[in-house]
Amino acid sequence: MINRYPGTCGTCRGRVEAGAGQALRLGVGWTTYHDDCAPVEAAPPPGDHSGWHDLPVVGFDIETTGNEPLDARIVSAALVYSDGTTAGWLVNPGVPIPPRTTEIHGITDEMVRSAGRPAGEALAELGAAVGKVIADGTPLVAFCAHFDVTTLHAELARHALPALDWDRAVIVDPSILHQEVEPYRFVGRQLGDLCRYYEVQLSSAHDATSDARAAVGMALSIAARHERIARMLPDDLHRAQVTWYAAQKRKLQAYFDRRGIAETVGLEWPLETRRRRQADNSAPDQD
Repeated sequence: MINRYPGTCGTCRGRVEAGAGQALRLGVGWTTYHDDCAPVEAAPPPGDHSGWHDLPVVGFDIETTGNEPLDARIVSAALVYSDGTTAGWLVNPGVPIPPRTTEIHGITDEMVRSAGRPAGEALAELGAAVGKVIADGTPLVAFCAHFDVTTLHAELARHALPALDWDRAVIVDPSILHQEVEPYRFVGRQLGDLCRYYEVQLSSAHDATSDARAAVGMALSIAARHERIARMLPDDLHRAQVTWYAAQKRKLQAYFDRRGIAETVGLEWPLETRRRRQADNSAPDQD
């Protein structure tokens, strides 16, 4: 994570100003580094065991107008299939895209007005495509899946489109898997950080197709490295993630409480039914 305090670089011994480098937890303590001096950590080597990671999965990702899934509008979405094919949608949400979100994913009002599909039309196609994945029983892989699932669910309802049967869905969320297998590794839990750790290519962060493909790569990489995860049946893995996610968020809530941070952490996964905070559509989800 970015260093909150100044310190001495653990590699070159030079001074690192606050916010200008990284703070890494290596062993029992934290060490400050310049970005160029920080050691590159690698996940444990993969094993030769078999499991669900040998079977087809479908990657899913969206980019949106904001970080509250019950209010955010989808501006792009992608599905990435195991045979290498992809499906993508650029969506005109019908509302302005906040400048801060454009800075993150690069999608502008002009882009969606000139090349985006009408929201109702695009979301109908997206919902049907995701519905087929669910009906086929194929695992749907999404990083921080609670955001993507909840936002899509809300968008379908907003446009009076058929709801998806999320109770039948089998979802694999590599962000949950990582925290389950690496509970004491607190550094770099964003998609890009974890792609480097698990040696997964992320060609263009915050591009829906690239992020969906990276999420699949990360999920498969974790399963390849942790036989306990790989050997679980997909349905059992989905149910386990419901429990793991709640436990992980309870720990986060306890941390907020200790630090006096007035924030309530939701425990629902993959479909949230309550707003996370007061409406704030200034930035996409950053879990």
